[in-house]
Amino acid sequence: MSKSRQWWSTLVSIALALLYALAFEHAYASYINPVYEYAHYYYFPVPLPLSVATYLFLLAPCLFYRQSEAPSAYGIALLYTLCYVPTQLMMLFNWNRDAAELLVVQASLAASMSVFMAFAAAGWRPAAQQVPLTRLKPIMGLLMVVSLVLLVWTYRNHMRFVGFEDVYDLRFDTNEIDTGPLVDYFVSWLSYCFLPFYLARGILNKRVGDVVLAISAAVLIYTSTGAKAMILMPPIMLIMHTLMRAREKFLPVLLIVLTLALIIVTDVLSDDGIGFWVKFIFLLRTLCAGGWANFVYYDYFTQNGLTYYSHISVINTLTDAYPYGKYSLGQTIGLHYSGSELANYNANFWASDGFAALGLAGIPLITLAVFAVFFLINRVSSNYPARFVALWLSGFWLGMLNLPLSTALMSAGGGLTVLLLWFAARPAPRHTAPPIEPAVDSPPRST
Repeated sequence: MSKSRQWWSTLVSIALALLYALAFEHAYASYINPVYEYAHYYYFPVPLPLSVATYLFLLAPCLFYRQSEAPSAYGIALLYTLCYVPTQLMMLFNWNRDAAELLVVQASLAASMSVFMAFAAAGWRPAAQQVPLTRLKPIMGLLMVVSLVLLVWTYRNHMRFVGFEDVYDLRFDTNEIDTGPLVDYFVSWLSYCFLPFYLARGILNKRVGDVVLAISAAVLIYTSTGAKAMILMPPIMLIMHTLMRAREKFLPVLLIVLTLALIIVTDVLSDDGIGFWVKFIFLLRTLCAGGWANFVYYDYFTQNGLTYYSHISVINTLTDAYPYGKYSLGQTIGLHYSGSELANYNANFWASDGFAALGLAGIPLITLAVFAVFFLINRVSSNYPARFVALWLSGFWLGMLNLPLSTALMSAGGGLTVLLLWFAARPAPRHTAPPIEPAVDSPPRST
């Protein structure tokens, strides 16, 4: 891409990000704060210089954005729109400490996001000949069957379909089940790795059987654990697939769609019935939860004691240094802000592996770790259609927005997906001709 086209693309991204941020602030001021102030979604008066500085910080990473079809570029675009922009604004709206400290926190986050934007395509070297997806079929089929059997057998006495308003009753019932780590991991991998694989393959290759299997699995998970995200996974991935048709222009298109969605959901939808649930899921759970968690994790753990990474079970096994007893990071925040350990506010890597672990000093360290993960994803997926990998990783992207990095890699299937991609890409035995499968919604490559 020429320099003039690159600068034009950058200016367009900045303008669209500004419109998106303004739409988010409008939604926060007109709906989220008035309705959910009791849940600590505050909106303190903001001095104009701090507001201007915040907008500069949230726009700054766009200067480093480089258009790419690398799988990690899609995840980074989601991280920027669904977590980073809300975080910068909600830090501003909820801040009640020294203003200079706020600017330092915002600058550290801006530097972290800028690194991700600048190196979104690092490690991605698309191969001329792609690995057929049928290589993954046997192992994925076995894992899918095992995980579904474990799910149904474990939750068979509690499975029922409930509305969103009753989902917490279902979760309360199933919390009493002694599942064990094996079942926990397989159910989690089913949710974040196996289900997205079949849905991605079904959508891109128009395989109705794969789509039906994935949707059935989503329903079974929801009726077993009450995980709203799973019942929403099929439409989320379908939307993702539609937006991915923009290829390297995924971020600008995503910004346009989210801006329009904010305006419609905030100002057009009713506050009652289905409108309430759409507003709750889209505005509060999708857009605000990550930003609010980043603020409260910084606010709480910098004042009450850092974990020095002892919140990671492996490290705590060696050090026995975790300062919050039997409560996880999310439960600790739940106890403080909601008065109940049942309120588990899990949070993304900036909050948990950055602020809670080491304060501001944790941000550059976790930035390097996350960059290494993005690099590895691009590297091992170079032999596959980029959009298939990015769509398959939808569960992992969702996990990264809500979980510590180690948990997202282990429980949300990020590490398992990378391992499977690497395993299937190994050279086939010379006497075996690789099976042929149609390309996954991918244009022919020039030679």
